[in-house]
Amino acid sequence: MSYLSGKFTEMIDYQFIGEIKKFKLDNFMPYMGWIGNKPHKIYTHKDPLSFFVYDESTDRLFEFELRDQDRLNKATIYDCLVNAYQTLPETQS
Repeated sequence: MSYLSGKFTEMIDYQFIGEIKKFKLDNFMPYMGWIGNKPHKIYTHKDPLSFFVYDESTDRLFEFELRDQDRLNKATIYDCLVNAYQTLPETQS
């Protein structure tokens, strides 16, 4: 399943990989979301195309993969990943 994050002129295509059921955040590298005390944090791991959205309010972690590394735009990555995360049926209440 592919999610296009579409608020920006340059769209970044992420593929939803799945929810990480058992995790220890210490095993992931903080990437974005700490400035401004945002409720969603972005983490990375060994694969440079994998990004993980951590939802502090639910204590859940979701993996996304960037389809094309050449299209990575650090200025919009946080909003694009959070928007993709929020479109998942698993996050709807």
